[in-house]
Formats: sequence, C-alpha cells, structure tokens
Amino acid sequence: FEGDEFAWGDSAYGVTPRMISVHKKPASQIYENSKFDTALSRLRVESEHCLGSLKGRFQCLKGLRVGIDSKEQHYQATRWMTVPIILHNMILDVEGVTFLLNHLEEAAEGDTHIGDDGGDHAGGDDEEAGEPKRRILVAELMAYREACGQN
Repeated sequence: FEGDEFAWGDSAYGVTPRMISVHKKPASQIYENSKFDTALSRLRVESEHCLGSLKGRFQCLKGLRVGIDSKEQHYQATRWMTVPIILHNMILDVEGVTFLLNHLEEAAEGDTHIGDDGGDHAGGDDEEAGEPKRRILVAELMAYREACGQN
C-alpha cells in the first residue's frame, strides 16, 4: 500500500491503518457504526460476487497452491492472477452484463454472513492506530448520508 491506501476487512481482522474492518460489539450497536458496518458489508459482498464470477470462468483461480518465498515467485503468482482478470474484463466488454447475470448465482452460493462474530481478535498497537482512521471514515459516510438525505 502507498500513502493512505487500505483494504476492507470483516470482523476476523482487527482495525489497523492498512485494514479497516467492521466494528465488534458493543461498538457495532452504535447507530453510526451500524450504518458504516452495513455499507462495508455490502461493498464486500459485491466484491465477493465479482471474484466468484471471475473464478467461475477461470478455474485456475480457484486454488493457487504455490509457495511465495521470493520476489520472482510473487511476480509469477501475480501474473497468474492478472492474465485472467484482463481476459475477464475483455469478455465483459464483449458480452456485457449477460456474463455477470449468468454467473451471479454461482458467486452468491459461496457467500457467508459478513458481520460481527463477537470474537476477540487481538490487534495491539496497530489497532489503536487504525481506530482514528475508521472514525474518520464513519464520519465521512454519515456526512455523505446526511447530504443525500439518507439519515
């Protein structure tokens, strides 16, 4: 990651400056946090559907079982994933949403509930550093919702 970039995570991950996850109880029961967690869960479900449709077309992506112990192996694994993604995007340009609609059901079958499992996942100092960033994102979402009349 560079700069302020980060990844979205579910409750299995602690919050860090590079991983923003849903809130755990009791924080998940606060209205603003609940709205944020719902928005994050929806985003993650859409991402999972996209990955599911990609894996549905390219079986080679279902199980990349290689060790990545060097820069060269990392590069090869990245290429292994990049080529199908490029081909997938080219197919979407040709077939349009027809492909996505045909593969959405298959992608949805792999979905599991995304939310607070109530588990205690240690995050340490990184978690303390990530919480202010998550609070900013919650505030930005709530400001956006208010501007759009969604509160």
